Formats: sequence, C-alpha cells, structure tokens
Amino acid sequence: MTVSVFLVPHIKTLTSIAEVRVVANLDQYASIDKLPSNIGVYNVPVERKLAPVKDVKAFLALIRVLLAFKPTVVHSISPKAGLLSMLASWGFRISVRVHVFTGQVWTTKKGFMRWLLKVADKRIAAMATDVFVDSPSQRDFLVARGVVNAERSGVLGTGSICGVNTERFTPDEKVRTIVRDEFGTASDSVVCLYLGRLNQDKGVLDLASAFAHVAESHPKVELWVVGPDESDYFQQMLILFDKAASQVKRVGFTSTPERFMQAADLFCLPSYREGFGSSVIEAGACGVPALVSRIYGLTDAVIEGKTGWMHRAGDVQDLARQLDYLFTNTTELAVKGKAAREYVETFFAEEVVTDAMLQFYRKRLS
Repeated sequence: MTVSVFLVPHIKTLTSIAEVRVVANLDQYASIDKLPSNIGVYNVPVERKLAPVKDVKAFLALIRVLLAFKPTVVHSISPKAGLLSMLASWGFRISVRVHVFTGQVWTTKKGFMRWLLKVADKRIAAMATDVFVDSPSQRDFLVARGVVNAERSGVLGTGSICGVNTERFTPDEKVRTIVRDEFGTASDSVVCLYLGRLNQDKGVLDLASAFAHVAESHPKVELWVVGPDESDYFQQMLILFDKAASQVKRVGFTSTPERFMQAADLFCLPSYREGFGSSVIEAGACGVPALVSRIYGLTDAVIEGKTGWMHRAGDVQDLARQLDYLFTNTTELAVKGKAAREYVETFFAEEVVTDAMLQFYRKRLS
C-alpha cells in the first residue's frame, strides 16, 4: 500500500537512470498495478508491528533478494522495513543506502518501548549513507533529539514523500455532486472529512468527541470518516458520537481518496504525530482547507490562518471550538480552500518533488 500510494511516481522517474526493483509486503496485495511491467517486484512480508519470528524470516528473505540482485542503491521507507533494509545493505557494504523518515512512532510511546523504537531510528540513520525526512519541521525535531545528523539529512524540495498529482487531485464540481448524491447528502450541507487510518495516534477519538459536542447546533453538517479501521476504532467512535451518529457517514479503505476530498468542505486531521500530512496537501489540491493539530509535520502542510487552521493536539475542547466556529462561518472555507490549492501547486506539485529525487540520485551516483 505504501508503494502504491506514495512511491510510484518516484519509481517511474528513477527508471530513466537506473534499473529498479521493488521489495514490498504483497501478502494482502497480489500485485502493484500502477508499476510499469519492466520493474521486478519481490514479496518480502515485513510486518508493520513488532513480530520477532516473522521479522527474522523477512530479514533472511531480504538478504536473498540482495544476493540475487546485487544493487548499487538500497532506498527504504517506513520504520521496520528501514531497519531491516539498512542492516542488510550495511552488512553487504552496498554503496548508497538511503532511508526516508515519515514520522516517529515513539513520540507517543512511553517507557521501554519509546526508548527501543527511538534507538531503532538512530540505528537506521547511522547505517544509512543518506537520510531524507518528509518535512523540515520533522527534520529539525530529529536533529534536536540526536536521531539524525544535520549534515547527512535533508528534505526533498519543501517537503512530502512524493508531492501531489494536481491533475488527479483537483476541484471537480461534477464529482462533488455525484458523491454527495451517493451519500444522500444535500448540496448545501457542510461536509467535514477525515481520511486516513483509524487509530489512536490519528486522534480519531478526539474528533468523535469534538463533533458530538457541536453537531446538535449544526444539523446540516456531516462528518465523513474514510479509511481502514485497525482495531475497531470506529465502534469506539460511535459510542462517543452518541446522538450525533446520525450525521456521520462511514467508508472503509478507498483507492480513490480524491472523490471524497472533492465532495468535502473541510478536511480534519487531529493527529498526535505526523511526519508531514500528505492527505492534507491532497485535500488542499482539491480546494479543501484543513483543520489540523499543531504538531511538527503538519505545520509544514498548513499555513495557519491562510490555508487552514490549527488546534492544540489532544485538546478536545479546542478542537470542538474550532469546528463550531468553522461550521458557523462557512464562507471562510471557500477562501482558505482556494489559497490551499495555490499553496500546493506552488510548493508540493508531484513533478517538483520527483525531480528533486532524480537530481539527488544523478549527483549521488556520479
């Protein structure tokens, strides 16, 4: 899923200067349809969560891939895959070892687990020859805490993993009407959209509590919750919604997030940790402003007061107050949405970020 959502533009671009192979967990996906047919794909089932026995098997499988392909460069993304990839490629002394940090799990952990995960990130950075971080504020955070080296780390362009395809993610009144008709949502209703994985760190329970506080005062407002549910979090959200549940619409994983963004008026991401906030700039490209928590990563995706608004992370009352204001002053949504589109086109267009990646590799491989 990470490859399909974030990496295809980079991979396609890099084929102009290198032979590219992709290693990914394909246990849930038989193939990656968006990739060109000349790119080999290896299935190495790296688990997202800690799974010692499976992790050892994945590490051995990764070694077999490296022995078969003998790459000049290994480029990894996500914590577990990064640790295994950097360890294996460092062991084989592969010339160029690049890792991309996209957010830190340990920032919301405590005790031994926080220490362990932080040490893992430090080891990844130490074994890599080059480190990218997907936002300037996240890089500052990692440098300040001694996780990455300032001289050996950087950001592609002004941030994000791969930018936004501004032709795919664009305002579309026709799609807006179609999607709202599918949901039975009136054209003059205000739609607040959450799109992403449902888990504690994304702040979905805070969003449910805040929406329940303000929904009764705004009967023509709806909250759309879109994305895969990792541990029955939506059932917990339903309890918190209480009477407001009638104003909530639910959709699981989608391969067409732009349709929901094009039909929405406000994007909300009350996350506790975020490397950058790709979904925020995708919504912005669709002309939808965002209300997000004021944390590193998201402060790069939103210009507070211009392309969106911010609230204190974990503060349900502050989130509810902001929602109430925006549902009351809906004319501000269109103004900020237009500014968000312009911001994304200028700084986060897909071609800007992929070209930065291409130029890095041309220089690095020379």
